[in-house]
Amino acid sequence: MAGAQSELAAALRRAETTADKRDAALRLLARTNSRALLDECLRALGSPPVLATLDESNRPVLRRKCLSYFEEPRRDKAGLLREALTRLLVHIAHPSDSDIFQLGVETYHLQPVTDVAQNLRAVALAGLAPIDPPLALLYAARFLGEEHTSVFNCEPAMTALDVLVAAEQRLPIYQFLLRAGKSMAQTGRGELVGKALESLGADFPTPLYAQLLAQYHEIDQATASMGIINCVIESRQAALYDQLDMLIMQTQHVDLRRYGLVMMAVARDEALSERLLRMARVARLDDVPLFIEALEICQHDSRDELMDLLRRRL
Repeated sequence: MAGAQSELAAALRRAETTADKRDAALRLLARTNSRALLDECLRALGSPPVLATLDESNRPVLRRKCLSYFEEPRRDKAGLLREALTRLLVHIAHPSDSDIFQLGVETYHLQPVTDVAQNLRAVALAGLAPIDPPLALLYAARFLGEEHTSVFNCEPAMTALDVLVAAEQRLPIYQFLLRAGKSMAQTGRGELVGKALESLGADFPTPLYAQLLAQYHEIDQATASMGIINCVIESRQAALYDQLDMLIMQTQHVDLRRYGLVMMAVARDEALSERLLRMARVARLDDVPLFIEALEICQHDSRDELMDLLRRRL
């Protein structure tokens, strides 16, 4: 058996065409339990050229292998093998694989108290969404704000957001922002909160968004506030411009202030440009370089004269 696996591994390594690499990887995948060889197979199958060739005919091997690890999870404690195999099945997108996707969204593994299966749940949710949308939306609502949300990539909540937005289901997002968003932002998951704040869209009631803006302005978490800046500027919510100005100018994060000023400049919007120039005229000395950087992008007729005044202040 070991000799056969060595021969298959050698065939995989010397494969020159995409088809040969795919076929060799699948043959080896079906026969080996060696973690090193499994990783080699999955890297080959997940590479863009090979991945593009996977189709329904390749499902049986992938399904058998993936199900074997769901049946004996101790052989894949961190879920990395199941994640990679599920990702390949998601690419093939066959409706009959919904059983695997449902197993995936229910998988948690605590080592010892921190869950390490977040990416598996995210991949499985992405696979479930086009096959069973109502069920996927329920899982998406559950994952949004869940305690076991990764501090590294905010999964599976980031995928949950994508699923909810694609289905135009913003009520769970609003509920998340009201109830759990602040604690998420304050525990290293501000990117998730920023994306949620940005995803509510131009049709979201302005008075309710103004309340959210005030709530997150208070905690001054940079990545969360970036979502507010993007949403207000991209949707041209003029009624929120005063609050936007305060958020940008009162933050303790210099990079966030720079981002906000640049976004105002690149919007190519008369009202936002006027506000940018008005703030620049009374800018604190420490902020002058930030305003100069933003005004260099701005296309307002008065920008050159104002930039000269600011440069003389330096």
